[in-house]
Formats: sequence, C-alpha cells, structure tokens
Amino acid sequence: MSRTTSVLLASLVVFSMAYPFIGSEELFIDYDVDEANEVWDNYDSHVYVKRTTPGSKSIELAENLVEKNEIYLMRYWEVFTFDGELAWDEDPFNDWTWQFYFHSLRMVSHLLNAYEISSNISYLDKAQWFIESWMEHNPNPRNQASDRAWDDHSTANRISTMIYFWDYYRNSEIFDNEFAVELLNMLRKHGDYTADSDNYYWGHNHGIYQDRALLQLAGMFPIFKDSEEWSRIGNTRLATHVADGVTDSGVHKEHSPAYHYLVMKLFIDVNLFNQHYGIGNQEITDLVYNMQEYLVYVAKHDGTVPMVGDSFNDKVMSMSAEMVTNEHLLYEISNGQKGVAVAVNDIVYTDAGVAVFKNDWDNATPVYFALFNAFHSIVHKQSDDLSFVLSYGNTDYLVDGGKYNFVESDPYRQFIRSVFSHNTISVDNQTYDFRGKNLIGNPVIESFEITENYSFVKASHTIFNGVKITRTAFFFEHGAVYLHDELESDSSHSYSQIFNFGPDVNIIVTESGDLNLSSKVDQTTVSLNQLSGYNGFELFNGSTDPIRGWQSTTFNQVSQINSVSYYLDGDSTSFSTTINLEIDINSIDLVESDDSKLYSFTLSNGLDYQINV
Repeated sequence: MSRTTSVLLASLVVFSMAYPFIGSEELFIDYDVDEANEVWDNYDSHVYVKRTTPGSKSIELAENLVEKNEIYLMRYWEVFTFDGELAWDEDPFNDWTWQFYFHSLRMVSHLLNAYEISSNISYLDKAQWFIESWMEHNPNPRNQASDRAWDDHSTANRISTMIYFWDYYRNSEIFDNEFAVELLNMLRKHGDYTADSDNYYWGHNHGIYQDRALLQLAGMFPIFKDSEEWSRIGNTRLATHVADGVTDSGVHKEHSPAYHYLVMKLFIDVNLFNQHYGIGNQEITDLVYNMQEYLVYVAKHDGTVPMVGDSFNDKVMSMSAEMVTNEHLLYEISNGQKGVAVAVNDIVYTDAGVAVFKNDWDNATPVYFALFNAFHSIVHKQSDDLSFVLSYGNTDYLVDGGKYNFVESDPYRQFIRSVFSHNTISVDNQTYDFRGKNLIGNPVIESFEITENYSFVKASHTIFNGVKITRTAFFFEHGAVYLHDELESDSSHSYSQIFNFGPDVNIIVTESGDLNLSSKVDQTTVSLNQLSGYNGFELFNGSTDPIRGWQSTTFNQVSQINSVSYYLDGDSTSFSTTINLEIDINSIDLVESDDSKLYSFTLSNGLDYQINV
C-alpha cells in the first residue's frame, strides 16, 4: 500500500469518526408519510418550538419575500435582496451571526408565521422552495456551501423550523409525497448529526438548543428507527446541563442575565413539550422554578435585566403567565394580580457571585444595585468581576457596556469585554483575559449581611497577577451606597477606579473631582464623592484613542456615554467612595482589627449604623 493511500484511508477513518452517520446517510428511505403523521393525527394540538411567532409584521415580511426576494432575518441587519437563486454561501454583511440565522432558515419561520395567520398558500410554497434549495446545496456536512450550514446551532434551529413547516405542509394543497419523503430523510440526517456527541457543544447553551431539537424530533417522528435512542441521548445530556450548567441556587453559569433568561426559556420549552406528550422530568421542573426565582431579583424595576456579560436589556417581565411556575415571578409579571410577593428585597447568590440590593418593591422612586463577581466558564463572560450597576428612579445611573457583537477582532468588541466598560478596577491601565485560565474559586464573595435597614457584600479576586482587589459595597435602604475598594500588592501599581454612566445622565465634575449627576428623564439626582485621596481623574466621552466612554444597547451599534476613571498609585492602598441618592452619607469611621473591620456610618436622615465586616 502506498503512503498516499494509507494517508487517505486514515483521513477517511478520522472523518467517519467525526461523522459516524456519513457512511449510511446517502441511503434514501422510502418513508410512509401516513405513518410519519401518526403522532400529529393523535392530537388536536401540538407543542413544538416556533423560532418566530406570528405578529403584526408577519404578512409584510412574507409578501416582501415572495414578491421581492427580500430576506429579513432580524432587526440587527438590513434586508438582503437576492436575484431569485441562492448559492447558500451568501454573506452580505461579512457577519457570521447573520450567516448562522440564514442557515437556520429563519426566513422560512417568518413565512410560516404569515401562513398561520392568513392561510395564503404562496407563503407555504415559498417556504418549501427555501427548504428544497437549502437541501440541494447542503446535502451533508461533507458537501455544504458554507461552514455555517451544518453548524451545531444552525442545525438545531433548522430542525425546529422544519417541524413547524411539516405541521402545515403535511395536509396542504401543495403537498407532494416525493418532497415529503426527501424532507423526512433530511430530518433523519439532522437527528443523526445532532445526536452525535462529536457534534455536540458541551457546556454551552448551544448544547441545550441541540437537545431541545433532538427531543422534539424524536418525540414527533417515532417513524425514525433511532428516535428512542435520540430521546435517551437528549434527556441524558440535558441532565448534565441541569447538574453542571446551573448553580444550586438556580443561576445559569454563563455570567449573563440575558442568557440566563434564554436558557430558562429553553428548559421551559422542553418541559412544556414533555408535559404535553406525557413525559415527566421533575429535575427540569424544579430547575425552571429556581431560574424564575433568580429573575425576580436580578430584573430591574422596569422589568429588564442589567446588561451584564453578553447581555442586552431584555424585558423578562413580558413573559406569558402560561410559562411561569414560580409564584414570585407570577406576582411580578401580573403587577400583583396573581402569585405571591417576595418577603425580602435583597439577596446574595454566593454560588453565582451575584448580589442584588433593592429598596421597597413598590417604591415610587426605586433603587436597584447589583454586583457581579464569579467565574464558571468563559462562555458569554466579560472582564467584569467586582463590577456593579445602579439604577435610581427611571434612570440607569451606572451601567454596563452591553454586548455589541461576537467579532473578537473588533476593537469595540474588545473594549466592551474589557474592564474599561465596567464599573470596576483596572491595574496598570490594563484589562485581563480569562480565556485559557481556570479561575474557578478566584472571584469570590467572601461575606455578606442582609438586614431590614442595610445590606453589604464583600467580594474579591486576584486575577491581576500579584494584586488582590477587595470591594465591600454597602447599600442603605433609604438610598445611599458606599464602596470600599482595597488594593493589596507587594509592588507598586497604578490603579484605576472606573465608572460608566448611562446615556440619560447629566454629569458635572466639581473642582475637587466629585461628580454631581442628574437625570434627563426624571427629577432624580446623585452625587459621587471620593473620601480618600487620589492622584487624578479623567473624563471620557466617545473617545477613540483610547476607546473609552461607549455603550452598546443594540447589536453591532455603540453610542457615546460618559466615563470617569480615578487614579491612585502605590502598593497597598484603597478607594473610599460614597454614592448618595435619597440621603447622604455624612461620615464614615473605620476601625480595623486582625480579622475584621468595624464601619461606623452617620447618615443625613439622622440614623447611625455600626457594621462589622
């Protein structure tokens, strides 16, 4: 045997291991369509995932697609107009995320939404055309027009869309048995691919998408010989996600409230599907309950989540009551008409590294403070340890940078992920990168206390080499925050205490470097005061060199905001900062012992507190 031949055979073996179904995938099975419809025919209604849902724009999107070949995927991109044929390697925005949604067949989902509303057969016919075209150009992972075609995530989402299509196509006037069998064969390939552990995205929300799709495919198409095995695989992998992907307290480990919300909805989808078809899973039921409880606390008073990690300000309180199993969340989304109110305003999730402090839930001028400090994985994680956000009234005063996009070479994405877009500490004007590092147990919440009148959290990390940073944050129920940032090192460094202010905040910097802040949308005011010495400060607003003073609230877009950095040099030193809202912190006295610190506070409302940390 020649060396060339042996190398070729070895390559084929490796490829077969990566795609074990490849050897048999070209086998065309002449499925009995009536048998395939057996599950549908036994139920009056069905529960499955719709990638989009019918709405006021559905007909318009479908008409533009049928008449003008205008592909609209999501609001983040302009429409893409094609000439009537697709090569399926299109990338009009040079954006792999667009390609992912393109190969997910999101345009088909929009067409199905319109058909569901109108019964206009042209929409279903166009949906069939897209599916046929995609199958022709991407018959298998070896033969695909784009490397996004058989991507783990796009494949999972395409399964959901094809199930949605089948539900309407199977009894339609354009039904064609030959195409139906081709589609069933393609769904079988999708099931084989998704069930293969080599194609599975472990430890990531993509894996949950894959499991959800696999379970629905298995449950709704028992005609496939491996459906029972697919169901077993999907449930087994989901159990791993339940055990490893979410903390015991019910917080998703991707360090993003928006992705917590997304993953929770994935589990809800699985649970609703299981319950509808008589498949019980108490673990997922309990998990959904705890994940909903976290939303009650981490959501701001306006019902949105803070833009921590890779998050935008998703409005989580818009959930339908049918999806809610937690009585506290039900109370929130129903404006107190149903469910039960929480007993306390503040909470600390030590296993998730999250502390949330709020004043009275029904306060006319609500205050929201949340601090984040943990490491579980790099997925959707940003360099935001010890960072916090603060809202007062209707205004986000201290904000997170957001998400922007996922193009890691983009300088603005690099900024958004860095410490400089977060309200935290930088050492030597540097950020840190946690990729390739195991930081589990490094960012940690050391202690906390929650009382009726005040709460505090003490958190720390040693991510910067040779430096320990400890932030103790005090929150007073009547509206004041105190930060004590301790910086410990055996060598001298330049430390930066960074604050990023929301777009609705007016900022006046006094001669002493204190900040007077006021809202553009309500009558609230805030003052930020440094009680200890610092070397200087710097104000940024839409700076490009360096990139500072930017926020992203919409995908692929940034807008200018104010950002202030205070500087302090030394080895072991500290920042002492008050943020006064409804009341002022008039004085602070600190007495240190070997194992604790005694803080004495005098507030402008006449109250005094002594707090041992």
